[in-house]
Amino acid sequence: MSQIPDVSSDSDQSPVTAAQSKGLWGMSRPLLVEQSLQLSVPVLDTFFLSRVSDSAAAGAGAMTPVIFFCVNILWVTVFSGSSIASQRLGAGDREKALATIATYATWILVVGGMLGLLLYWSAPWVCSLMGLPGQIQTDAVTYIHAIAAIMLVWALKMIFQTILNIFGMPQWNMLANIVFFLCNILFCSAVVFQWFNLPPLGIEGVAYASVLAAIIGVLVSGFFVWSRLDLNLSWDSFVKEFRPASRHTLRIALPSMIEPMSFDLNMMVLNGFAAALGAAALAAKIYTFNTFLIGLVITLALTMATEILVCQFVGAGSYEKAARQMRQSLKAALWGSGIVVAILLAFHRPIMDIYTDDQWVISASFWLFLLAALSEPPRAVNVMVGGALRATGDGLLISIVGPLFTWIVAIPAAYLMVFVLHWGVFGILLSAILDEGVRSYFYWRRWKSNKWHHTHVYALESKVA
Repeated sequence: MSQIPDVSSDSDQSPVTAAQSKGLWGMSRPLLVEQSLQLSVPVLDTFFLSRVSDSAAAGAGAMTPVIFFCVNILWVTVFSGSSIASQRLGAGDREKALATIATYATWILVVGGMLGLLLYWSAPWVCSLMGLPGQIQTDAVTYIHAIAAIMLVWALKMIFQTILNIFGMPQWNMLANIVFFLCNILFCSAVVFQWFNLPPLGIEGVAYASVLAAIIGVLVSGFFVWSRLDLNLSWDSFVKEFRPASRHTLRIALPSMIEPMSFDLNMMVLNGFAAALGAAALAAKIYTFNTFLIGLVITLALTMATEILVCQFVGAGSYEKAARQMRQSLKAALWGSGIVVAILLAFHRPIMDIYTDDQWVISASFWLFLLAALSEPPRAVNVMVGGALRATGDGLLISIVGPLFTWIVAIPAAYLMVFVLHWGVFGILLSAILDEGVRSYFYWRRWKSNKWHHTHVYALESKVA
């Protein structure tokens, strides 16, 4: 039986892991490149689809929350399992860490296959429910049918990604994402600009190109997992730990699913609001939101590194180190994302010119980008602090209060501003500022309460022992 670390005070006797030896900057630098490339893919796809037609870009963009909804289910599953594995590794319990990895990998492959099928068969119903008009609805269904297979590919990608990150090797994820990014540009360009005498393949061609690029990226990351790490695990250890690892993963995953799913449903509703205003408003919303995914790059990279480090410190009982890490990470995320969104705002018109020739959308781009920029600082707090709370097992309360505020206050406020006050798509962006701002205050207060000291895996197991 492995020794349970002291959870009553900071401990400096725990082994230093590879991730801890690299620290925030050593872990986050390759993660920054990785996230930059990964989050630029929706922006690039939006660009390539806009070369096909505005309706193709709007249709695929309107379905982005649906895809993210499915991806978030996958991510929450793998995030929950990897958080437990990080705590095990931080406590020096490698055998249980490997068994946990094998457990969440099994679950995510099953869930990924099911989500791909569900996404394919539900696409017409979802598009109809969102009220997408005419050709936009047709293009949206076509896009979803073509890209549904990416769910299983992303499941594999997440498994390899988290394994490399847990063991302090994010540089190989970075290399795999560089390959994915370059392949995506090459394949999409070949389809859209009809290189190599390709016939016109339209929206389906762009979708299939993205799937193929993702497959190649997964093969690269899988190669590094098997060639760089010793992941030997006995069948007996896997069977022994499957139930407890599944139980701990589920304990984190269930509350962690609520908020991302709520956010994606929220985006579907807001896309429906924008669609009711017309194709131009929907396109403006899609182009703005997708562009500001770039603003999340630094926050997500730092958050992924922070979650790994915080979980490993917590697993070792080093709470003060975990708290210091959060303060350092959050300060870096706020400065970094602030600089990125300031640059996006400064170049609002040239950026929107890339997407569309619609003069109303281009002329409104400053205000669209300004409102989107104002929601970024609180979003950085929500992403980082919320991620750390969930990773340490203290995600239930924020996963209830956050979505409740979104649906009881923010969504009705958006409806009021869009349809009653007639502020159009600007009302949608204002509701996002309200939503992110209030939730960020609550999340930070929850972190400062230190409830997470008592919710991680070893704290719970010490109560049972």
